Parts: sequence; C-alpha cells; structure tokens
Amino acid sequence: MEQLDFLISDLALILVVAGIVTLIFKKIKQPVVLAYIIAGFLISPNFSYLPTVVDVEDIHVWANIGIVFLMFGLGLEFSFKKIATVGGSAFITAMTVMLAMIIIGYAVGQIIGWSKMDSVFLGGMLSMSSTMIILKAYEEYKLKKEKFAQLVLGTLVIEDIGGIFMMIILSTVAVSQTAAGLGVFSKIGMLILCLVIWLVLGIYLIPTFLKKIDSLVNDELLLIISIGLCLGMVVIANLIGFSSALGAFLAGSILAGTTQAKRIENMVNPIKDLFGAVFFVSVGMLIKPDLLVEYIGPIVIITIVTIVGQMTFATLGILFSGQSLHIAIRGGFSMVQIGEFSFIVATLGMSLGVISDFLYPIVVCVSVITTFTTPIFIKNSEKVYGFTKGHLSPKLYKFLNRHTSEQQSTADKDWDWRRYITRFFVRTAICGGGIFLIYLGGTRFLEPFAQQYVPGIVGDIAAAVITCGFMMPLVNILCSTRSVLYTKLWLKSQANRMPLLTLTGIKILISCGFMVMALRRLLELPYLLLVVLSLATIIFIIRSDYIKGKTLKMEMRFIENFYETTLERQKKERSIKGEYHWLDEAFFVVEFKVTETLKENTIIQFCQSRFFHVTIIKVIRDGKHVNMPNGAYRVMKGDIVHAIGTKNEIEACVLMLEKAEHIQEPEEPMVTLREYIYGQIFHEIEPEKQIICCPIQVESDSSLIRKSIKNSGFRLKYKGHIIGIERGKLPIVNPDINMVIEAGDLLWVIGSQKMANNLLKADFLDEEE
Repeated sequence: MEQLDFLISDLALILVVAGIVTLIFKKIKQPVVLAYIIAGFLISPNFSYLPTVVDVEDIHVWANIGIVFLMFGLGLEFSFKKIATVGGSAFITAMTVMLAMIIIGYAVGQIIGWSKMDSVFLGGMLSMSSTMIILKAYEEYKLKKEKFAQLVLGTLVIEDIGGIFMMIILSTVAVSQTAAGLGVFSKIGMLILCLVIWLVLGIYLIPTFLKKIDSLVNDELLLIISIGLCLGMVVIANLIGFSSALGAFLAGSILAGTTQAKRIENMVNPIKDLFGAVFFVSVGMLIKPDLLVEYIGPIVIITIVTIVGQMTFATLGILFSGQSLHIAIRGGFSMVQIGEFSFIVATLGMSLGVISDFLYPIVVCVSVITTFTTPIFIKNSEKVYGFTKGHLSPKLYKFLNRHTSEQQSTADKDWDWRRYITRFFVRTAICGGGIFLIYLGGTRFLEPFAQQYVPGIVGDIAAAVITCGFMMPLVNILCSTRSVLYTKLWLKSQANRMPLLTLTGIKILISCGFMVMALRRLLELPYLLLVVLSLATIIFIIRSDYIKGKTLKMEMRFIENFYETTLERQKKERSIKGEYHWLDEAFFVVEFKVTETLKENTIIQFCQSRFFHVTIIKVIRDGKHVNMPNGAYRVMKGDIVHAIGTKNEIEACVLMLEKAEHIQEPEEPMVTLREYIYGQIFHEIEPEKQIICCPIQVESDSSLIRKSIKNSGFRLKYKGHIIGIERGKLPIVNPDINMVIEAGDLLWVIGSQKMANNLLKADFLDEEE
C-alpha cells in the first residue's frame, strides 16, 4: 500500500474540520474567520482530543501562500478611484484612529514591561479594524447601505492602504532594531520607486499586453497569467527587500486597472478563499491554552484598550471630519475589534524573529474576544446615541449640531474637497520631505561641524537654532491657512470647519514632531519641555509677518524657476493678447446691497467678519461714489458695495452672503475686471468717480523696495490697492500683504483718479500713462 504524504493528510484534516466548524458557526450566525481560528486550535498539537496535524512546517508554507492570495485579492479590489470616492471624512477618521492606537498600543506594551519591538508591533496590530468582521455584521443586520456604514467601509479601505505602508516601516524598524528616520525614509523611497514602476505597468504595459492576447485567452490561461504575475511580483519584492505581502498587493493593483479585472477577481476568489482559510487555521494552531492562562492579565488589558480605544478615537475621528454625532457614535461602535491585518502584521514580526512567542496567541485571543463583542456594540449603538444625546449639556449639543452634518459624507466628496485633500497631501509630502532633509543636515553634518569650532553646549545650541531656522519657511508653508480654497470650504458649511481644523492640526503635529526630533538629538532636553518649546516656535512662525514675507519670496522664486518655460510662453501670449489679459482672467467684480445697519459697520470689521479675501473698491450711497474707502469708513443701510477678487474669492464671498441676514445677494452675476472698467464708460460715470487700473514699474531707487505691501502704506498714502505683481515671468494674483516688493517688480494697482494724481506726484507714473 502506497504511503500517503503527510502534506495531503494534513490538508485533508484542515479542510474537513474547518468545513464542519464553519457550518456550525454559520448556523449560530458567527463570522467565518472565527470558525477557521477555532478549527485550527482543535487540530493543533495544543488540543489532544482530536487528530492533529503532523507536519506543522508545511502548514506554515500553505499559510504564507494564504497571505499572498489574501493581499493579491485586496490589490484586485484597490483603485485610485475607490480612494477618491471615500471622501475626506474617511481619511481623517483613519488617520485619527491609526495614529492614536499605534501610540496607545506602544504605551501599553511599555507599561506592561514588554520589549520595545513587542510594543511597536503591538501598536501596529491594534491600529486597524477588521474589514471581514464588520462587513459580515453589516450584511447580517442589513446596515451596509446606511451612511455610517459607508463611511466605516471607506475608512477601512484607507486603513488597509495605511497598513501596507506600516508593514514597510515595521520591517525597517525590525531589521535595524530602532526607529531611525533615515532607514525608514530610504525604504519609503524604495516604495515610491516601486509605485512608479507599478503605475507604468498598470497604465501602459499590462493592459496593452492583455488587449493584444484577448482573442487567445480563455479562463484557464488568464488565471495562469494572473497568478504568474502575482508570484513574480512576490519574488521581485523579496529581491528588493520588501515583504511578499506587498509584492502580491502590487500585482493585484496592476491587474485592477485592466478591463479584465472583474473576470480575474472572480476566478481568483476561490483560490484566495481556500488559502485564506488555511492561513486563518494556521493562526488558530498557534493558540496555547497554558500561555493564555499565564498572560490572562495582558489579554484582558489589551482587549479593553482595543475596544475602548478604537471606539473612542473612531467616534472622535468621525466627529473631527464634520459628521453628525449620530453617525459618529454608530460608526465608532462598529470599529471595536482587530482582525485579519493584525494577524498579517504578527506573522511579519514572527518571520523576522523580532517579537516574542507569546505576542501572536495573545493578539489572536484578543481578536476572538473582540469579534464576539462586535455585533453587541453595533446592535446597541443606536441606544447609546439616544442615551448620549439625552445627557449631553445643551451647549455642547448645540455646538456639535452647528459644526457637524448628516450630509457631510456627500459634501466632502465635492470638487473643492478633492482639490483640497490633494493639495494637503502634496504640500505635506514636499514640505515634510524638505524638513526631514534639514533635520538630517542639522543632526549629521551641522552638529559635528559646530562642535569642531565651538565645543560643548554652545555648539549644540547654535546647531539647534540654525537647524530650526532653516525649518521655519517650510513650517510656515506647511501650516499656512492662507489658501482661498480653505476659506471657500470654511464658508460653504460649518460642518467643514472641524475637518479643516483637524487637517491643520495634523500639519502642526508633523512640524512639531520634526522639531522635537531635532532638538532632542541636539540638546537632549526632556520631551515635555521640547514639545512646549516646539509648539511655541510654530505659533510664532505662523503669526510672524516677517517670516511670512520671507517665505512668500522663497515660494514665488521656487514657482518661477519650476515653471520657467511655461511662464515664458504665457508672457509671450500676454504680449500678443494685451497687458490686461492676465488680470482679466484672474479678477472679477461683484455688487451687493446692505439692507440693514450692521453692528460691525466699519469697512475693516465688515471685511474681517464676512469677506476674508475680497477687497471693497467702491461704496455707492445715495448716488455718491466713495472709491477705495479706508478701513474706518462706515457701511450703512442702503449702501451698494463693489468688491474685487478672484473667482474662488468671489464664490466664497457669495457663499457668506447667502447666510447673511443684513446683506442682499448679488442680483447681477460677477463681471471681469475689464468689463467693469469699460462698463463705467458705458454707464456714463464721471471720470473722477471711475475706478482705474494701471501698472507701476518699481525702479531700483523706489521708496517701496524691500517693504512688504502691508508696511509700504500704499493704500493710505496713494489711495490705491495692489491687486497683482509681475515678477520676472511670474504673475502673482492678489499678493499677500506680507509679500516684500522688489526692484524690477511690475505692480498692478487699482484705485480712483485721486490715486493716479498721487502716483504722478510721487513720480511712479509718467504723464503719458
């Protein structure tokens, strides 16, 4: 009789027991993942009442294949369109939960007395909820189409993507046994290189290849090609130094962008389910009852921390994103468990040999407990909302109602939010990278250089001051809220304000983190003192007009150099179309009427409380034209006000007008600056009452040089307003008041005939002009 290989008999035992236990769990309406884990325990050497697996090493090989196909399946479901559809709320919620739980998990590990690596990996394991378990619960209770459920599922997509990056960072930290920044960032750099290759393949090579062989491919051949690509990417990822899970994910993502994606996904799903089941069974095989009894204390602590931490920070994250309290509590009470990604992170730690043997079974046990409790929390979340609503103070409840909205999930997917989120990540990546390079330069090169010439504490202080000084402009750019898009979103809805403030807070925390890292390395002061010092410095940087001016100068020079060829072409086009052309494209004028006298009735109060970026250029009262009114001029009932700004600024202004009780919305649409100026002639407005626009060339001996627009006193002295600057090839629309005027600038100013006379007297204009 032929001797049956242990691999076959072990696989038969796994599938039979897993099938029976799964049927029982289906009957009692429990998640399938739990069934696999329990089945794994029943056939493991730790449970002696049933036949056990003979060759455990072979099962680990099958389990690793299971991870590959699970990540391949996740990649097949991934696309940039899917990220775009989840909206800003999901980004904010995912970032809040992941950052908070990583920090809390690490702190709990340290308090319990575990090693640094165990604590780091524990934080990673606790930072992500289980997509499988939550989705199963939603389907069972028919909640999948609810607003809070859609938000939670979007958050889980972002968490899965974040989990991929976290695995890379954990791999780096584990190999180096330290969280040294350079190693982590070099790995991230390698990831970016992989992503570039992935995009090239995904957009061009693979779809083109599949189209060319479309007539030759049947299901069998397509399956072989897909799995071949998956395993090939796994090999490439290992050669580069990344995990097999990342390689499989990238392979799935490449195929997700092809027209055959759905067909491939349908064919791969049974294979993914089979090997995924083996993986979860292997997880159950690691459960050791004696070890669990020994570590019952940490299990209880971590379980409570997981439930309370995930619930609290998910609820807060959803509130920070502008969602209502109702959606926040229902969503937060869904995310009270850890699951499949935590097992993958634990497997990574085990394979690298950097975590203790007890950590894996503890995390599995916590996952089992939290899986059983998840349906209870989801089912009772509505009651908790009712209880919370009834016991909240009236002031707090009113505040939440005013700053949150049930419709925020839809609102934050609009075009302005997408543009803002894109700018947020691009600016954060560029400025964060620049600040990190300055940190490296200060700690690795500047400090040793300073110690050569000024040894001791004085050299360290000098290095710290210089390093932070170089960081200041980038911190100012990163943390700035001067964007018109920011203002527009702020004005669109009060529910937008909490997510905007949250994203600003994240940028401030990133800046603070880099400063603390630099100062800690250079001065070795207590962390609390460094945090206070860094926050105080950041507040000073944000509020300082001098730093704003220097930063704007750097930013404009960078933009001019980066877009040099484009700006050169646009300048030639301006010379053909006329000097007013770029102003005409950039500026619009809107008219509105004040219907009641306001408390804040000076121009400066009026603008600060209502218009932010637009400039009031004319007030008409009883037929009398007041051009370029100063800040002390009082706005009265019946006044007709003309304001100038860019299209976005005018739209933000109109959004505010829609909510103002004392101001009548514009009846006429906004007009371009050219139409407004020429329209004055058409309406036969007397020349001395007209608004004019003219250029001023700033000569090398001008009194305006090296002064900011704010300090130049242009509006006060000359009764005009600077609306644009041409600096070399770069046109600057509506420059910031802290921008410093330079020799060679061409200033475009708007004002009345009185402004023109003042400029002539000051020799800024020639008589011909």
